[in-house]
Amino acid sequence: MGEKQYEELSERLDRKETVRGTALTIAGGFFWGLAGVFGKYSFEYKGVTAPWLVNVRLIIAGIILLTRAYMIQKEGILRIWKNKRHVLRMLVYGVIGIAGCQMTYYMAVEDSNAGLATVLQYTAPVMIMVLLAVKNWKIPGRNEIIALVLAFGGTVLLATHGNLTQLSVSKTTLVLGLASAVATVFYNLVPGNLMDIYGTYVMVGWGMLISGIGLTPIVKPWTMNAAITWDWQCIACVAVVIVLGTVMSFSCYMEGVRLIGGSKASLLASVEPLTATALSVIFMHVAFSAMDLAGFVGIIAAVIILSLPKKKKA
Repeated sequence: MGEKQYEELSERLDRKETVRGTALTIAGGFFWGLAGVFGKYSFEYKGVTAPWLVNVRLIIAGIILLTRAYMIQKEGILRIWKNKRHVLRMLVYGVIGIAGCQMTYYMAVEDSNAGLATVLQYTAPVMIMVLLAVKNWKIPGRNEIIALVLAFGGTVLLATHGNLTQLSVSKTTLVLGLASAVATVFYNLVPGNLMDIYGTYVMVGWGMLISGIGLTPIVKPWTMNAAITWDWQCIACVAVVIVLGTVMSFSCYMEGVRLIGGSKASLLASVEPLTATALSVIFMHVAFSAMDLAGFVGIIAAVIILSLPKKKKA
């Protein structure tokens, strides 16, 4: 094979990898958005509660992710338990990051709708940007300031519809939505290099399983089973939230990150709030006002700006 042919073949393979990575990342974001809507349907019509769904989701998804990790790493999935400091970080990551994020998010969905809860949670990247700027004593750049203004303005529009004297959403939804964003900050920052040391599936799997087990005596999911309407629709909703909304979404997104990089992947994953909003309108018949949509645009635009690759200095 000549050098030119080799370069053409390599270019075709790169294009295929890029297309595949893009498709997987979008699929991951779509599945995340889908999970919120199906969760809301189960709350509205099947008697499922947010604590029950989160508790069951964390345990089952944790077992599935650890099983997948075991197929690759075997006994390596137990390495983290030999380091007490890393175990402590993993527990903080699981309890505050994963369980905190999931519980507040689905309680916000239960109180309002998947679109609003998802968009409020998407203020997390802006919170991370501000936190890192304060920590590093670094003045945010122009794009970061624009993103901050857009995110703040979008949140204000969602909360007040432009009338600063009263809220247009319930205080519960607003507090829970922003709390899920704060928990997402923990989810992103607490693990640090542990993902590289032990593997992403191991960290997320243990974090989900341990936090799910920890929630069990508090939630007591077995006491809620009688109130749930157990039909095929309910089972399908729970399966979508656990399998598509957790395992498949996470797997697709992480593979997308591997193929196209974190910046592009996080940019494409912004399809999640768009999916949650569109499906809330189509399936749950949620009506959003012009102010709501303007707020959505502001927050999503902020995330997109922060996801764009920075220009290299000459």
